[in-house]
Amino acid sequence: GKSVNFIRLCCPGRSWSPSGADVPIAEEEEIGAFDLASRVERAALQNNEHLVKLMMDHYALGEHALALRRFLLLGQGDFVESLMDALHEELDLEASKLHKHQLMGILEMALRQSNAQFCSADVLGRLSVKLRSSERDAGALGAGAVGWDVFLLDYAIDSPLHVVFTPAVMQKYDRAFSFLWKLRRVSHGLAASWNQHMVLQRHLVCSRDSLHWSPELKLEVKQTLHRCTCLRNEMHHFVQNVQAYVLEVLDTSWAKLQSGWQKSTDLDQVISQHDRYLACVEEGAFLARGSEAILSGVTTLLGLALEFCSLQEQACASSFEAAEAMQAMEAEDVESVFQAVRSRPFARSLAECRAQLDHLASTFTMKLQLFLRALEDQPERHSEISILSFLLCRLDFNAYYE
Repeated sequence: GKSVNFIRLCCPGRSWSPSGADVPIAEEEEIGAFDLASRVERAALQNNEHLVKLMMDHYALGEHALALRRFLLLGQGDFVESLMDALHEELDLEASKLHKHQLMGILEMALRQSNAQFCSADVLGRLSVKLRSSERDAGALGAGAVGWDVFLLDYAIDSPLHVVFTPAVMQKYDRAFSFLWKLRRVSHGLAASWNQHMVLQRHLVCSRDSLHWSPELKLEVKQTLHRCTCLRNEMHHFVQNVQAYVLEVLDTSWAKLQSGWQKSTDLDQVISQHDRYLACVEEGAFLARGSEAILSGVTTLLGLALEFCSLQEQACASSFEAAEAMQAMEAEDVESVFQAVRSRPFARSLAECRAQLDHLASTFTMKLQLFLRALEDQPERHSEISILSFLLCRLDFNAYYE
């Protein structure tokens, strides 16, 4: 009865009765209790199977779940990179200066530039942008929130899909998106830092004949850039392994969801399988209850990586300025002018960058050691999180941080 009522209320124009349900029964024919129970059970099974088929085929439940995985769980890699490149300048602004219609235009451009353009029109029409602007979110984010902190992708859900993708479920997707978005932002920022470093290195190599370096300044620039390289590689190692772990959990959970849906015989089982899938996603993204220490550790380390990206940008800018200043000098004047050069802002900036890089490196190492200790102490309550031991092995495979 529940399935029939759901079809009538939430699936307009899709009313259906099982074959044989309308067969009349003679008045003089007596039906035993066992025969009646078997008929009711058979009718219920047919109704449930029809409802599952209706949700999967006509309402494309599987296609919409895949769209949520591609966009809200960032499974469509080329789309994510295109969106990240296009949104970078906008999201660096203060949250109060963002405008949804501008972000929607950038979203549509990113869709056209990636393979996401080949998704169905229904899926693309449901995808949009929303900003975390409620009083509760504003209090959690603080007054200095930027666009990166409030940006979310949204996916419109209507009836009858809302019975699976409830508001509470969509909030879980939002939480997962926020974590994965920050993880991809840090990965994207470290890649941009490497690219900026290579541009500077190429400039220094190509113009080395015309650069009249003072030995002291040359050594200072070289040591600063070398420190940037070492620290960036260390942070990249951490971010890539965490990202690989999360993606592995997401892929495994998705495969289990598909297998579970194929075996589902009623809508309750469909909803239950999706709830298990989201539970696995939350565990993989360190959002499950009991993973607060791990999530705090990851968030802190990602924040340090973002701080490094800003610091390296400053170091590269100072190195470019130093190279241009030394290039403008005559070779015989280098030693005499060097003392004056040391008083320039870029020289002081390089010294400050070195000191900040050293402090950032020591802080990152300390926080990473605390994170590894939290991984060791994490109890393996479910089979899904047993992969944490592999994450621990990947991050410290040679006991470097012990």
